Amino acid sequence: MSHRPAELSALSARCARTAVDAALVAGDHLRRSFGGPVIVCEEKAYDIKIETDRQCQGLISQMILHDFPDHRILGEEGNAGSPTGAVEWIVDPLDGTVNFTYGIPHFCTSIAVRLEGELLVGVIFDPIRQELFTAERGRVPRLNGKPIAASKRAHLSEAVCVVGFSRSRAGIEQGLRLVQYLVPRVRKVRLTGSAALDLAYLSAGRIDAYLEQEIHLWDIAAGVLLLQQAGGHMHQFPNPGTDTFRVTATNGRLDLSGLPVDE
Repeated sequence: MSHRPAELSALSARCARTAVDAALVAGDHLRRSFGGPVIVCEEKAYDIKIETDRQCQGLISQMILHDFPDHRILGEEGNAGSPTGAVEWIVDPLDGTVNFTYGIPHFCTSIAVRLEGELLVGVIFDPIRQELFTAERGRVPRLNGKPIAASKRAHLSEAVCVVGFSRSRAGIEQGLRLVQYLVPRVRKVRLTGSAALDLAYLSAGRIDAYLEQEIHLWDIAAGVLLLQQAGGHMHQFPNPGTDTFRVTATNGRLDLSGLPVDE
């Protein structure tokens, strides 16, 4: 980045304030809507799109563009703002839509900000637990204002690992291979239904690894910065011909070099 440190710091601080405000507003809408009637906009064998998703993205986009009309927004529910804006907001208004729809209280709002490919801000808000995870580049990440860090567990036998299952046949088969490898070696394997919260939990030391074969940028962008600032490691591998990534994320200490790799 060619921008001066003071300029970047000021920009990050301004964006962080807006990101937090927008996540809290969207989260409040999610919390009030949770458990009520759900309007399904699109339904597939493996996924659901609901009106609440679109409503939350509308609220978030409105707040971002009010403060930064020249910025652009990449969202799961569509793009907005200036197509040529140098600053890009990456928004998942409701990560864990199936959980939300089925009444499972494990979902969140995820907002990230990047400039010239570098992440500056990451915010993840769990409206049910009232947990706000925040990160700015170069600063210690926080949970409700208190510093957090990735766990220090280095042995598989101590680890709790989360595996996300993809929709493609190859992704499902690789996910099963990972589970078969991990179950006899780690303390527990979990499948939670929210990639953003998985990365937030990894950043806070609650879990020790997160593995997913096909995930979109908006699902993980905020969590990537949280994890980096918390001392963890994230490896992203683009899946050819798609807009998804294969992800291996750890606390930075756990050795997963023996994992079966899908060639």
